[in-house]
Amino acid sequence: MLISPPFLPAPTAGESDEAYLNRAMLCGEPGDGFFPISFDLNWHGGTHLKAPKEAGRALPVRAIADGTLAYFREPAPVDTSEDAPLNYSGWTDNGCIVLRHETEIGEGANSKVVFFSIYMHLSKITVKNPKKGMQIYRKEAIGEAGQIYGAGNKIHFEIIADDSQVKNLIGRSERELSYQTKPGRKDSCWGDMYFYLPPEVIGYADRPSPWAEVNNTSSCVRRPAEDLFVRMSYSQGQCVLKTYTLDGECVGEQKEEKDFEYDLCQKATDRFPGCPNAGYELLRFGRVLGPDQLVPANAAHWRKVALPDGTGWFNLNSSTVTCFSDADFPQWQGWKLIDDDADNDSHCQSPYIRALLKLDEDPLFPPSKGIVEASKYPDFKHTPTKPEEEHVLSKSYRIKKHNQEIIEKDSSKQMLKRCIFKFPSEWGKNDFETRYGWLLQESELGPPMPKGDYEKLKAHQESMAFWEEAGLTGIGSKHWHFPPKEFVEAFGKCLWLSENELVQCIPRSFIEEDHKTKILARSTIAYTNAFERASLIKLSLNRVMRKYLIVTGQRVSQFVANGLAESGYFSSFAENGAGEGKPYGDWYGRGIIQITHRDNYIKYFKHRGRKVNNEAQNIIWRDKVEVESYERAESAGFWWADNGANRTSDPVAENKKLQLEVCNDYDWKKKKCNGSLSTVNRLSNPTLDRVGLHINAGSPTSTRKMNGLPARRDVFSNVQAVVMNLLYENVNAGEELLPMPSFVQRQKK
Repeated sequence: MLISPPFLPAPTAGESDEAYLNRAMLCGEPGDGFFPISFDLNWHGGTHLKAPKEAGRALPVRAIADGTLAYFREPAPVDTSEDAPLNYSGWTDNGCIVLRHETEIGEGANSKVVFFSIYMHLSKITVKNPKKGMQIYRKEAIGEAGQIYGAGNKIHFEIIADDSQVKNLIGRSERELSYQTKPGRKDSCWGDMYFYLPPEVIGYADRPSPWAEVNNTSSCVRRPAEDLFVRMSYSQGQCVLKTYTLDGECVGEQKEEKDFEYDLCQKATDRFPGCPNAGYELLRFGRVLGPDQLVPANAAHWRKVALPDGTGWFNLNSSTVTCFSDADFPQWQGWKLIDDDADNDSHCQSPYIRALLKLDEDPLFPPSKGIVEASKYPDFKHTPTKPEEEHVLSKSYRIKKHNQEIIEKDSSKQMLKRCIFKFPSEWGKNDFETRYGWLLQESELGPPMPKGDYEKLKAHQESMAFWEEAGLTGIGSKHWHFPPKEFVEAFGKCLWLSENELVQCIPRSFIEEDHKTKILARSTIAYTNAFERASLIKLSLNRVMRKYLIVTGQRVSQFVANGLAESGYFSSFAENGAGEGKPYGDWYGRGIIQITHRDNYIKYFKHRGRKVNNEAQNIIWRDKVEVESYERAESAGFWWADNGANRTSDPVAENKKLQLEVCNDYDWKKKKCNGSLSTVNRLSNPTLDRVGLHINAGSPTSTRKMNGLPARRDVFSNVQAVVMNLLYENVNAGEELLPMPSFVQRQKK
């Protein structure tokens, strides 16, 4: 799954993903479009977002992921008359788009997912000739933010899913993980890794030598006083281990030595010489996900971990330690499924929320306190000056005041922000009485709503409702609501390319250089061929990228682009012309990133834990790198990691404009240009050039000429546009930024 925010401001150099998301998704605060409830205790299924501005103009609303148009409604003309239903408390736009997203977050049937994104209060729909069922691509502009109760440049953004999809999306249907008895899922495993440390696990003063040894003869220095969880994060060369309580409080942090991530392949070789490949997976995932076996089978995974009272060495592969990933949405990171509101009205009666907010405790003015004691409270000075104001001793005032106090302290806001709730959609028209009839009765928030006000609210709600009209398939009106910003943030770490996403990475056309004549000309790839190629390599390619920490948009763009260029766009996994006339003979290049020379093959075999003293067997293994999908990808991933290509990939550089003279009619067989030359605009990227040299010439600083540089640049531009959040200038001045460079054509069925 590839996912991005519904607004895409221009990135800032050195900006973290979290900082970027905070700029892109300016979420409503409590009382102003907050998820999941409002101050009057109504369920609110999404969040209100303020459109960021650039160059004085509000940014357009964009699709967060590839999908199909499930429903759309053009906004009603603005009518500011007093009795206009959409002018209730100020004008509110009712333009709406619903997208259905069907994608993958891992391997196998349990990792195929479906969810919907809702974009409400659009003042304009910008999809050209919209039709239900039409394809909409991620980053595509779909509309403009409108008004909500008179406030401009806002949308209501919502993400929903049915019961049948929640388990696939987060790995469970229960409120919390059973972390003490079983580990997390393996078919979908991405993001950071987590280890449950039970109270009985021992922290030692030192680690044993060798690293894989289970028995530790050093002294026991500490044990967890409660259930603790270690979060292992890899990023930009660093590996950080943070320790959390079950409530999510961070109680310790320990950093590995500098460049631990970049050197992980060598670490695995040093620590697990019997099978470095399985050892690499232990260091990366905390468990072995691939076909190779640890040597010994119970090899230890020693890490220095910080506890509240100091550090200790823990074996994170011991039998009592369970392992998880971000794909498990663990509760110690705030993720919980909440389905405890038994009725179908809009009034939140969730025991979980009410207990969290202490709604039934009267904390400010307990009934035991009389008027004299109550008058000592600072808030007592608030007395109503108008009939419609609430008295300080009214329960509705006390509830709102207490909610505000808690949220200002940020505790409940933090505890609610990653919860996933099940309740009815607020966009139904036919069930208004069921959902809002409670307003006509006396409640904890005050007296009944006047009938006239109730009818105005009903007319307003019905003017925005769409659920029955939309007829969305595969989801009922009572469904799961995900915290929108946190959903985008969480699945932004996935980067498991679905077949359709990988197909788009394969260019339809590109500029290629004839090595002999040095003439540049266009080459193309047919649609059907692209889908066949993607289906053959998708699973292995994703496994390898996840394993070798090719898990950022920048790294994925580099790896996939260079792999495409090296393998004839996933059509040929052996070097052109084989090894004829080459010093390496039959040990020519094979795989996605073609490993070459006998010494490099032997190094790869040793990484896999294989004995290499039988040359006949070596040749069998060598030939499999050309024909077996897993070997094609695994050999490329090993080469990438062993040569430190992530380090070369990480520096982010801006694309530069490039002009090329290209033959309009080139005969590739006769090596002759039959037509005129034309000037075309393309993009180059300094980081791509360095990574290309790293792969093609052996070093990012090599002075050798790189083969196929124009093609690598074109395919990198293509992959980067598919994978990353970048937008591109339109050749027509004054028009909005494009999701793809103008010279890139998507592969479509």
